[in-house]
Amino acid sequence: MRKGNFIVFEGVNGCGKSTQLHIFIKNLYESDKSRTIFVTREPNEFSEYGKLAREMLSADGDPYLNQLKAMEYFTEARIVHNDIFLPLLEKGIDVISDRYYHSTFAFQHAQGISYEEIAERSKKVKIPDITFILDLPIEEAYSRLVKRGDKRRKFDKNLDFLEKVRQNYRELGTTLPQLLEDRSIIFIDGNRSIDIIAEEIWEVYRRRFPS
Repeated sequence: MRKGNFIVFEGVNGCGKSTQLHIFIKNLYESDKSRTIFVTREPNEFSEYGKLAREMLSADGDPYLNQLKAMEYFTEARIVHNDIFLPLLEKGIDVISDRYYHSTFAFQHAQGISYEEIAERSKKVKIPDITFILDLPIEEAYSRLVKRGDKRRKFDKNLDFLEKVRQNYRELGTTLPQLLEDRSIIFIDGNRSIDIIAEEIWEVYRRRFPS
């Protein structure tokens, strides 16, 4: 029995990752209807840590505060998350996640925590097979959020903070191979049409996992 593939979609809010995740799932399902797909996200509410993480994201506060609590909530919740989806991968079920530890590296490093400290808390969890990071200028991402009418959350209000987050994401292609041996990252230019981005993502996937 083949093992399932673990695919992650990442980027700042407003970059289009959730839209592309749903298109990818549709393409994956239609390419082989014998496949079973588990769609998940982080943070989730599989554990108390996950619930605390979601509460923190909804808080109206300074994005630079409570960085140690944020790292604890996200990394501990991720261990429980792994306990849930790793057995599914072993059964041949593909797992697609909206965010994973790359968000912790990007956001908590912007809060002031070192990459090395975050990596130490991330060594026990699964490395994705592919991580698509959609990159988009912060001004454009923020404009999309405003147009959608999304409620601003803890990490979405300060453009300078979000620019740091974006730059941290851009560093992960060189940082994570050294710290976690994670070579899964594919950067995608998110400042293009939805269809063109979706085609590129699907092509990358099909090259990595040919039928």
